Amino acid sequence: MSKEQGKKIVIIGLGTGGLYSSRSAQRFNRNSQITIIEKRTYDMFSPCGIPYALEGKVKDFEDLKHTVPTTRGITKLLNHEAKKILPKDKKVIVINLENNKKKELSYDSLILATGSRPRILTIPGAHDLLNKGVYTCTTPEEGKILQEVAKKSKIAVVIGGGAIGLEIALALKHLGLEVIATKRSPQILGDELDSDMSEIINQFIMEEGIKNYFGRQIEKINGTDKVESVVIAGETIPCDLVVMATGIEPQSKLAADAGIKIDKGFIITDEKMRSSNPDIYAVGDVALSFNAIDSKPMNVALATTAFRQANIAGINAAGGNTEYEGNIGTFVTYFGGLEVSCTGFNSSTAETHGFKVVTGRANMKTKPNWMPDSKEISIKIIADLNSGQVLGGQAIGSEGTDWRINIIALAIKKKMTIQELAKIELAYCPAVSELYDPLMVAIDTTIRKIETVQRK
Repeated sequence: MSKEQGKKIVIIGLGTGGLYSSRSAQRFNRNSQITIIEKRTYDMFSPCGIPYALEGKVKDFEDLKHTVPTTRGITKLLNHEAKKILPKDKKVIVINLENNKKKELSYDSLILATGSRPRILTIPGAHDLLNKGVYTCTTPEEGKILQEVAKKSKIAVVIGGGAIGLEIALALKHLGLEVIATKRSPQILGDELDSDMSEIINQFIMEEGIKNYFGRQIEKINGTDKVESVVIAGETIPCDLVVMATGIEPQSKLAADAGIKIDKGFIITDEKMRSSNPDIYAVGDVALSFNAIDSKPMNVALATTAFRQANIAGINAAGGNTEYEGNIGTFVTYFGGLEVSCTGFNSSTAETHGFKVVTGRANMKTKPNWMPDSKEISIKIIADLNSGQVLGGQAIGSEGTDWRINIIALAIKKKMTIQELAKIELAYCPAVSELYDPLMVAIDTTIRKIETVQRK
């Protein structure tokens, strides 16, 4: 097929992955014929903004919804659902949810951007009381319902100690509720932070008035027509609502039914974002790709990851030949005035992957002490003792964590050593930064630890 002719591309899902797959495919070949299938009656929304709309920082949940302009060569089928993939025939069976009519769409390339759904714990009462006091908060519609319920409630239990759980807990506290946060494991953001950094958040949320029940398992949700209480580690706690922020489940059944290889619910992809079927690609929450540090399988449910994977899949689906470099999970979250930024491996993950870990941490101000608006920041770097390779970074503070983590992320992607990272040059002005920046202090601390071990 010539580039002038273009390919027929079908994309299932109009989230970040679906949108940017279509854009990169069309940029690569303007003659691509792209059809996007989406179950919603509207185009897109920004899921990361939901906690801020819940809090009221974003005026209205409708502000999170976006319309995707239709350009030549792109067809949107909203209020349609893909029901079956026929890989041998290279067709997708689609149903119009408004009139229940079926149609067949043929494709040269298929991109699965089906995303994920919230995980509901399998504990007594969780499923029975769903939407009767038990809520998830992953769409504008769910967020609006939770906000209305919260206005009539006094006590909320938030299950989950990840970024979304923390953002929702602080949002509900801002709305005037008494908030109890709980999760089975004791460490907040345990997959991203080291325990010493996690403790900073632990202290912060308690100072904000959040009751900390981390490390205690929720056993039951009580109620008949509505939530009345929860049981956490044997203790019965009255409450009006429960929010499940317990992770995601990839929506991969469509792919699995088509014979595409799955691992732990995720669609296995290669460096071109191809599935086990070379004409079918997968991106975003549903895709299992690999990390950029040692190329082992890894899923990262972030919009930025979906964006980068979509750019690769779109080009290749349109006839190009480009490769994904892997993900390192760079992210920032913000709640109650606190920024938390991470990238790469934390110490325990690095050790699990076979690295001998050395870390350096700096607890400083973002600006000179004599500047009246100087703020506290804690930054930590993880490196490999033997090679000096930069493996990860964590930063917590009220400002400036994001750009410091972005620098560490660049070092990780470029396979830099901690010694090479020490040679970077940063801008300085006392109104915005410190001369000997906390990032550089953490880097130098790490180097000194490595040198101390090597001298022994």
